[in-house]
Amino acid sequence: MCVVNTCTVTAEADREALALLRRVTRRNPAARLVVTGCLAERAPDLVRAAAPHATVVGHAGKASIPALFGCAPAPAEAALPASNGRSRAFLKIQDGCNMACAYCTIPSIRPTLVSLPVAELLEKTRAYAAAGVPEIVLCGVRLGRYLRRDAGTRTDLAGLIERLLEVPGNFRVRLSSLEVTDATDRLFTLMRGAGGRLCPHLHLPLQSGCDATLKRMKRWYTADFYRRRADAYRAAAPDGSLFADVIAGFPEETDAEHEESLGFARDLQFDGLHVFRYSPRPGTAAARWKAPSERVVSARAQAWRTLDFERRGAHARRAVGRPRVLAPALDGREGVSEDFLTVRVDGVLGRGLTPVRVTGLAGGVPTGTARTAV
Repeated sequence: MCVVNTCTVTAEADREALALLRRVTRRNPAARLVVTGCLAERAPDLVRAAAPHATVVGHAGKASIPALFGCAPAPAEAALPASNGRSRAFLKIQDGCNMACAYCTIPSIRPTLVSLPVAELLEKTRAYAAAGVPEIVLCGVRLGRYLRRDAGTRTDLAGLIERLLEVPGNFRVRLSSLEVTDATDRLFTLMRGAGGRLCPHLHLPLQSGCDATLKRMKRWYTADFYRRRADAYRAAAPDGSLFADVIAGFPEETDAEHEESLGFARDLQFDGLHVFRYSPRPGTAAARWKAPSERVVSARAQAWRTLDFERRGAHARRAVGRPRVLAPALDGREGVSEDFLTVRVDGVLGRGLTPVRVTGLAGGVPTGTARTAV
């Protein structure tokens, strides 16, 4: 039995998913294969061409997948990671996006905003805490648009976080990618007052630091707005970290616009960048526009990656000589800090969250010694 959950956010994601399906079909033609996710929703014919015998299940039918194998859905607690304290849990609280960015196909696949019930999320959080999971990452397509109205009570993202932080246990909460217009002062205040239980780390997609490019992208903020929200965050969480997504080689972007965007990011001094080469997506506005040559796109992507390397190095160097709290990763010989640094440690981290002091760098990676054995 094999279930493949696909992505379609870039052409590379499509290629990887289809290659995997062909490989599974070739190596084990007798396997019962079910394909779901965004590529299956957007282009089921492509999926069937790669895996003719696969059962293709769209988003609306995901709950039926266990029955396709003659199984019943497992209780929620059965899906928890092993209680060895070395797993980060990803808690999906929201789905869907109704924006219309010129490069993105997701709103055509998941256009409806859906927020999971508060009671369900509290139950899962209690189960994670009881299992010894040290870090819970809140996820969603538009995470900041979380909104529930249950029994006359309105709960937004900040309100949900407040409820989750009331759950007892040695764990902390981290936000995944959040749009800059959803990065509110209330969230910043929560980070400042949570005593480390809400990680002082934000990932705010930028995509471009040039207003002309942002307008073509159909993004709904300006570079100046982004800067002001970043400044507000850093004032509230001076020891926090700020990461961003950027797109290299967007159609009709001029050399001057690229340099303006790169300069904006350099001035803002991010702690890390996720660099994406522009990928035309079928049915989007940008797919009809003229993209820069491959040579230009490669050069722009490299310029962004060089800046990312510089900023990640600066982020690591600032941690030297300072305390951090790690959630164990891999074999326990390294962990993820509250400000999203990977830190290698002497010995092995125990269960839960462990305070360490960063003592130096090894190959650019922070190293440290645990101050408390847990």
